[in-house]
Amino acid sequence: MYNEFRSKIDEIDNQLNSLQDAEDNYYITASYLLQLANQAYELFKGSEIEEKRQILKLILQNPVLEGRTIRYDLLKPFDTILDCADNKLWLPRLDSNQ
Repeated sequence: MYNEFRSKIDEIDNQLNSLQDAEDNYYITASYLLQLANQAYELFKGSEIEEKRQILKLILQNPVLEGRTIRYDLLKPFDTILDCADNKLWLPRLDSNQ
């Protein structure tokens, strides 16, 4: 019975460690994505033509050229980032640092 109990504890510890690793990876990925989005203009401007195509393919969905206007949809999570950047009231309450 002790061995069975010990085995169950080890299994739960392994699951807990897996969840912690997944959470850490989530925050690292989110941080990397925000840093990438913050530097997107400089990266795009300094890229070669083929790299620019790859960047546009990564973030745009259904781009269409209508005269001199480009119509497009952004892929996730770039659409969310743009929505937050465009919406000045995404944190509607005043904070303590006024």
